[in-house]
Amino acid sequence: MIQPENKLKQGWDVIVLAAAISAAIVTPLSIIFHLTSFTLLNFFNGIFTMLFLVDIAVSFNTTFSLHGKIINDRKIITRKYLRGWFWLDVIAALPVGLLFFISGLLTAGGPLQLLRLNLLFKLPKASRTLRMAGGAGINPAILRLVLLVFWIFLAAHFISCSWILVSGNPDGLDPVSRYIRSFYWTITTLTTVGYGDITPSGNTQTLFVVLIQLLGAGMYGLIIGNIANLLAHIDVAKSQYKEKLEKINTFLKYRNIPLSMQKKINNYYSYLWESRRGYDESSVLQDLPNHLKVSVSLYLNKEIIEKVPIFEGANEDFIKEIILHLTPVVFTPGDSIVKAGEMGFNMYFISKGSVDVMSADEKIRYATLGSGNFFGEIALLLSMPRTATIKAREYCDLYRLDKETFDRVLSRYPEFAETITEMAEKRRGEIETAGKGKDQ
Repeated sequence: MIQPENKLKQGWDVIVLAAAISAAIVTPLSIIFHLTSFTLLNFFNGIFTMLFLVDIAVSFNTTFSLHGKIINDRKIITRKYLRGWFWLDVIAALPVGLLFFISGLLTAGGPLQLLRLNLLFKLPKASRTLRMAGGAGINPAILRLVLLVFWIFLAAHFISCSWILVSGNPDGLDPVSRYIRSFYWTITTLTTVGYGDITPSGNTQTLFVVLIQLLGAGMYGLIIGNIANLLAHIDVAKSQYKEKLEKINTFLKYRNIPLSMQKKINNYYSYLWESRRGYDESSVLQDLPNHLKVSVSLYLNKEIIEKVPIFEGANEDFIKEIILHLTPVVFTPGDSIVKAGEMGFNMYFISKGSVDVMSADEKIRYATLGSGNFFGEIALLLSMPRTATIKAREYCDLYRLDKETFDRVLSRYPEFAETITEMAEKRRGEIETAGKGKDQ
């Protein structure tokens, strides 16, 4: 059985998609220009038919997902396919062009030739293939925009071919010139900017033009509205960020917040946007099932896992326990993250940026900690007030671990408790020594 995620299957879907689009372009042209001999266009029609026939066989052997479970049962797959795309696929795969060629009906002309448009029945399934590309990392809004443009130009192509049939060839132009002029007329009519240089003659042409103008009037509003909506949602995160920033700035001005503070707040949100695209990791992950949450959290925090010494060679369950309970926080330059003398209820891991470890009066700097370091563990371990003040030197991306989780991890993983206790005692001694040295 064929898996939908299989690279060969995905490659096949792209080939069928290209064939369906090509058939939609080529087949109307072969009809309107009366290509009755076995030309290149008719050869391609034969190729399309063969591809569509093979695609039916592929579809009968492709698994699908139902309620999160992969269905491999051929009977169920067959039943689903017969109730779904099968009949459209069969119509599209009928060798009408070949039968017409063998029987000589290619020269018959008239409405009978429209039967050769059966290849177009593959378009809905091709459109679904395009939509499914949204799961391949393509921005959904951009994908919708591509689909909209695709259907607009395909509609313009069909209308152009119809106008060629209706208007005839009074100027004796070659096929390429006729199509270009017809496509030009279609675009100017659909966009309601017709210049009047190509006008209908006779009732049939006039009625056709009226129909296309009515269609164009409806399409114009639909296109403008859709494009405006799509452009607004191409970058949803940025739109939401701008909207949020506008509300915040309006509030700050309404409450007469000092300009210096307004600037600091704006800089903070600018940093959030640059570093996280405005997303709050916790809120994004909260609805995920636990196993997915763990996987995503491990991926998002792999830098912390690689940099922080206490994670080196640590038990996988221990790492998961810690990572799942880390809360991302951001501090701006000069912010006091912890203050000497206060009781501690959190410890911190530094992902980006650096912090200064300072005395209570902030006159003495004991050390500077950078990415991969952690702090705040002394107060949690020894149940004592903070021994130092920690201030952000620059914008800092930190991960906070609360005391409840910290204590639970200590009780469950004695080796971690031993390691971090040694580090805490050593760091406490260094701070005390540095403080005494500065006092002398």
